[in-house]
Amino acid sequence: MLSKLKLLLGITDTSKDDLLELLIEIANDLAKRNIYPFEDDLDEIVLGTKYDYWIIQATKEMYQNLGQENVKRYSENGLSIEYTDLVNGLSYDLLCQLVPKVGIPK
Repeated sequence: MLSKLKLLLGITDTSKDDLLELLIEIANDLAKRNIYPFEDDLDEIVLGTKYDYWIIQATKEMYQNLGQENVKRYSENGLSIEYTDLVNGLSYDLLCQLVPKVGIPK
């Protein structure tokens, strides 16, 4: 997954590998928390490969939004940029792609 993410971001060296691995881990954890909102032990859950694309997209978005988590609007010298609302470093649109699973409590 790291090599695909680096290719997507245009990163060719290994200087950011630790950061990207951490962001992949965070994206994986966020996916599990959103898919299984009532599960207590998320460490036992292994997401299938169908979530790989989402994790890569989420990691890319978190990487690109580093340092901009609380910025909503930015303007300088006539240039104005408006950011979307972020939840845990991710856009609401990306988080909405995850469908929660629920079942009968054990």
